[in-house]
Amino acid sequence: MTDTTLAVIGCGNAKADEAVPARDLYTSNYFGLKREYGEHFADRLVILSAEHGLVWGTRTIEPYDTTLDNRDREALVDEVAWNLRSPFTDHSHADEVLLLAGRDYASIYADAIKQENEIAFDPLDMDVVDVFAEAECGGIGEQMGWLRRAIDKDLRQPDGGATDQQTGLGRFAGRTAPVATDGGSRE
Repeated sequence: MTDTTLAVIGCGNAKADEAVPARDLYTSNYFGLKREYGEHFADRLVILSAEHGLVWGTRTIEPYDTTLDNRDREALVDEVAWNLRSPFTDHSHADEVLLLAGRDYASIYADAIKQENEIAFDPLDMDVVDVFAEAECGGIGEQMGWLRRAIDKDLRQPDGGATDQQTGLGRFAGRTAPVATDGGSRE
């Protein structure tokens, strides 16, 4: 492994009006916070798109209207499984994935990994952190609040719901200054 963290971000409905890099196509505040979190805590961004499967964040794509409701689920799982080894969205060198997607997209992503690993000579061996599930966030508003606090406090993952506090991960100790997790300030 190369100690690489990928952020896989679920796409959104609100889009730019012209072809732009995938990371810039989705214009909602919700997507913006997921992107900011991914840029802060991961090495690379990959978008999980209803239209394209997995898309490298820098790939230029046109706006589209496809939603999960318009896609055959099995076909999308197949596409995402194929994308897992694509040169541009390759997951084989990642040791961790921060999944920032709703339940439906998270389920498709998990099924694609399972499918790929069932047929692969060299199964993918990475930790997938379903950020919103682990944070026990409810709807989009709660997710957005959690993301904002995590970014502002430079904290990456919840403590499994034991308290309302967020805790950092040791893997990031070398990247950022120590952070108080007891409500104290960073000073």
